[in-house]
Amino acid sequence: MIKFTSINSIPISKKSRPAKKEKWYIFKTEYLLAAAFFKSAGGVGRMILDYILWKRSMNGNEWITIPNTHFKVHFGIDRQRKSEALYRLQKDKLIDVERKNGKAALVKLAVRN
Repeated sequence: MIKFTSINSIPISKKSRPAKKEKWYIFKTEYLLAAAFFKSAGGVGRMILDYILWKRSMNGNEWITIPNTHFKVHFGIDRQRKSEALYRLQKDKLIDVERKNGKAALVKLAVRN
């Protein structure tokens, strides 16, 4: 049996320190879906999934754009890596992509989670 003798000496407070933005995480990600995206397109595919789920939680399962500036500023992902990941995810039938010349690609999840 484990004795907890010094548990009351630890100060517990919600305001003891502020949360760091780098450690924030989208909490409703399904593990198998995330693993499929990671296996298909690596870490960039995983970031794309998080962005799609975040946008879908606000707007529903509609066509969305994946902006280059957002991924470059927040994640440090170039447009070329993002484009390669979109092609790989589309090839593996995880997302649907509509492409038009001069326009951002429109993306929609093709799998149910």
